[in-house]
Amino acid sequence: MLERPVILVVDDEPTALASMLDALTRRFGGDYRVEPHLSAQSALDAVSRLKADGEEIALVIADQWMPEMNGDEFLGRVRTIEPTAKRALLVSWGDRDASPVILQACALGQLDNYLYKPWAPAEVHLYPYVSEFLAEWTRLHRPGMELIHIVGDEYSTRANEIRELLDRNGIPHGFHPAGSPMADQLVDKHHAGQQALPLVFLLDGSMLVNPGDAEIMDGVGESPDALQCDVAVVGGGPAGLTAAMYAGSEGLGTLAIERHVIGGQAGASSLIRNYLGFPRGISGAELTQRAYQQAWLFGAKFVFSREATGLRLDGDGKILSLSDGREVSASSVIVATGAKYRRLEVPELERFVGISIFYTTFGESRLVRGLDVAVVGGGNSAGQAVVHLAKFARSVTLIVRGDALGRTMSDYLVQQIRSTPNIQLKLEAEVVGGEGGDRLETLQVNDRASTAVETIPVRILFVLIGALPHTDWLAGVVQRDAKGFIPTGPRVDRALWPLDRQPMNFETSVPGIFAVGDVRLDSMKRVASAVGEGAGSIQNVHQYLAQVRGPGEVKARVAG
Repeated sequence: MLERPVILVVDDEPTALASMLDALTRRFGGDYRVEPHLSAQSALDAVSRLKADGEEIALVIADQWMPEMNGDEFLGRVRTIEPTAKRALLVSWGDRDASPVILQACALGQLDNYLYKPWAPAEVHLYPYVSEFLAEWTRLHRPGMELIHIVGDEYSTRANEIRELLDRNGIPHGFHPAGSPMADQLVDKHHAGQQALPLVFLLDGSMLVNPGDAEIMDGVGESPDALQCDVAVVGGGPAGLTAAMYAGSEGLGTLAIERHVIGGQAGASSLIRNYLGFPRGISGAELTQRAYQQAWLFGAKFVFSREATGLRLDGDGKILSLSDGREVSASSVIVATGAKYRRLEVPELERFVGISIFYTTFGESRLVRGLDVAVVGGGNSAGQAVVHLAKFARSVTLIVRGDALGRTMSDYLVQQIRSTPNIQLKLEAEVVGGEGGDRLETLQVNDRASTAVETIPVRILFVLIGALPHTDWLAGVVQRDAKGFIPTGPRVDRALWPLDRQPMNFETSVPGIFAVGDVRLDSMKRVASAVGEGAGSIQNVHQYLAQVRGPGEVKARVAG
């Protein structure tokens, strides 16, 4: 039996420490061992001892003002010893001197967030926030609930694709390598010894053999038969999810179509710290899963793992063609397809894609523990990934084509990257090759200034180098620029616009077809702006439907 994970608390005031110890033990003592310390140095010695003994530290809480060293410095030292422990600074209500400390320490990655004292009642002012820390630690370091079981080769590209599909769509699952005891048990139970891998075992007891994404999602989620609606939302990123949620909440028959995974590029972000309303940060996957649940609760229907392949007009109606051969009949369409990831275009590395090279950061903690890894990219998604990976990997190399980070990445991320000891930064650099056996072992990185090529050890590579708009399916239907982005509102070429009125803010060159999020020309490429555009587009939809139907006939609901 493993020891219970440790919650370590340090405060030089005996009464305050005893109060915290009592409160935490009463609520969390059954699952965690709460260890108190009056001295910062004794607490640091304890962290080193626990680490050496192989014990797990889930959370460290430190008072800010202590005589040996301040709490932010103490927590920074804890990070160097045990970077996987969550770290919380304890400050007093109204302590103005602590505010700049918190901001700077969070920016440098010394702490994850803060707690206030006094906290009475603890049920309101202490337990909810401690629970957040522990929940995040548990998600990363404990086996999750398994509603779906996958059996396959550990280094199978298809098995990893299925894991990403389920992970990013928020479906609890477990992976069991072929030949492991659990895999053998599942295979024997279903008499599947001769079947091709990977195998997917569903909650209802059925088994799928090397299934496609659509077959999996039909097995675990909804698959509406009725494909008539007031508004069809194409894309399940922040803009599309927001549009679906607002459309559903306002009584419009809403059908959302997502070709791959909920959340788009935002869903791959390890931690978004600058989104309004989440001062402690939130992962992109959690944020977009909440948005999906909210849209679903308001009545939006979802078609998963089908791609929109074409769009044609039928009078005022719009007919969407899906990749499975079906068609969606909609009164209006919101295009929120975002973008598809740019690829490295290094041919010799293609064989490692899905095994050692990933164009997303799903499930990264289980992949990178103790390994040398690299990230290619200079935007916020790359920065967030690097900071997160550094907690688990032996080393992380960030490879950036540009000559500076500050132009394309938020300052708080730049500061964290520069202050994290196991992150190496290579500016004006690009990946030009790599080698390995079954898995990647080394990368060749070209210094663009000197043209020198350096070989570095890398076992896992994450590529986050931006994306191109996913609009090929709209060619010849709506106006696009040379790169494929969709002009809206005043950017629409009036020579292509068929009506006397002007296009609405999010309306494309075709009345009743709207574009929001990253796919829209001159969009801000931020989660918050995508959410705002998704919400604003529904007002445009209402106005359009009132024009073509009349004010009293706007809402028709999804048939069936």
